Amino acid sequence: MIQEYEFSGSQNELIGDLGKKMNFVGTLMIVGAILAFIGGVLALVAAASQGRFDFGAIIQGVFLLLTGIWTRNAAQAFNRVVSTTGSDIENIMGALGELRKLYTLQYWLIVIMLVALAITLILSLLATLFAR
Repeated sequence: MIQEYEFSGSQNELIGDLGKKMNFVGTLMIVGAILAFIGGVLALVAAASQGRFDFGAIIQGVFLLLTGIWTRNAAQAFNRVVSTTGSDIENIMGALGELRKLYTLQYWLIVIMLVALAITLILSLLATLFAR
């Protein structure tokens, strides 16, 4: 049987510190998501009383919740590298998988934002040109 790679003490210290900080950040993101949901429901009720719909804060809450959960999941996998033996590589790969989800979401949100910005700029330019 092939022996699994084990990180050194200093490497475990670095990975453990990263895991602790990521866990803290992920927890704050989840708290922020809960607050965004509460604010979103209040905004939705206020907007609905005026015949409008406002889902902005709720959508923001969903994204915060996802990023918070994925950040905490990655943190837990990094912490398992430090607290277990015999599965360091498997745990690192699990952490990287969670980080990949997080950054894939952010990647696509940025792409969508840039496309929307480009469309807005083009339409504004066209409106300015044809308004003369």
